[in-house]
Amino acid sequence: MKQTILFILLVSIAEASLSQSQNIPSDFIVLRKRNNKPLKTYYPGAFISATTYNGFSVNGFIKDIRNDSVIILQQQRQLVGTEFGTTLDTVSYVMGVDYHEIKTFHYTSQYTWGRKRGFAEVTIPRLMKIGGIGFIVLELFNTAYRKESISADNKLVSLGIAAGVAATGFAITYFQNKADKAGGKYKVVYVKNSK
Repeated sequence: MKQTILFILLVSIAEASLSQSQNIPSDFIVLRKRNNKPLKTYYPGAFISATTYNGFSVNGFIKDIRNDSVIILQQQRQLVGTEFGTTLDTVSYVMGVDYHEIKTFHYTSQYTWGRKRGFAEVTIPRLMKIGGIGFIVLELFNTAYRKESISADNKLVSLGIAAGVAATGFAITYFQNKADKAGGKYKVVYVKNSK
């Protein structure tokens, strides 16, 4: 009889202590479109991928959100030296970031660990910039080497087309980066949760 009463007492104490720790409210962050339609909600346990204004990549699971800070558990896999060579090890660390310092939230499926993926989003604008500027430099160098006139053989037309291709590549990159920033396509709303 004493064992049964002791067991019930211990179970009720454990239940009370666990329910106390689960009743602590946590704040959360909501990304909303300009028409207030929610895009993504970040709460403890959710994965966050973002970039801060100083260029630091944040990738990890949210442990807590409080006092305008997002506490994140980040994990990094790296080679570690041992006495028998090297082995792959996972390093975990917890860090806090003020949500005002986050420049870009990577919330769509086109991002993988903070980077855009896909040929159209990354490679095409880069090729346009490199190709346009490279053609202009090479054409001007060859023209100077051959001591020809720039206006001969419709070189101005080809240089204008190359400049247009390079400018289009820069414009695509600019508008992609502008749309991804907080305040561009979406606004960040911090929701304070209270008891």
